[in-house]
Amino acid sequence: MLTRVAEGALAWTRRVMGAIGLTLNEAKTCIRDAHRESFDFLGYTFAPMVYRRTGWGYLGLAPSKRRVKRFKQTLRSVLHAGNHAPLDEVLEEVNRKLRGWARYFSIGTLAPAYRSVDRYTEALLRKFLVRRHKVPGRGTRPFSNRYLYEDLGLVRLQEGRRVSRLHALT
Repeated sequence: MLTRVAEGALAWTRRVMGAIGLTLNEAKTCIRDAHRESFDFLGYTFAPMVYRRTGWGYLGLAPSKRRVKRFKQTLRSVLHAGNHAPLDEVLEEVNRKLRGWARYFSIGTLAPAYRSVDRYTEALLRKFLVRRHKVPGRGTRPFSNRYLYEDLGLVRLQEGRRVSRLHALT
């Protein structure tokens, strides 16, 4: 039953796209059962997931690992060794990128992706500051997390992740 509905929707989409002069990419177009297998769409991974507290399963979405990895590369392009811009400008750009990414990826299971990006940003910024100030070692004492977030004003994704249930509907 579900397959017939999906095939009907696909046929309708082909007709509508053809009417406006567009075609679907047949290599990328397929029908998936999200209750049994995962798939990526618009940067999100739709997949069957399990609540860690209760063990109950649900159909959920989360930022795809590929998009998280790509965003980390974007941060690395800002916090590279050759960036000699003033620290305020560098932090402003990093925070702008973090806020924009978090606004797009604001629904679904976010904690693992946000935690990964936060930790990566901390390490990358700390390494950037160690190079810039010629501090020996890894710089965890002079550039602690408290210094990064409170004194420099680095955006922490995990703090602002409280989103109402109706967020996706508005």
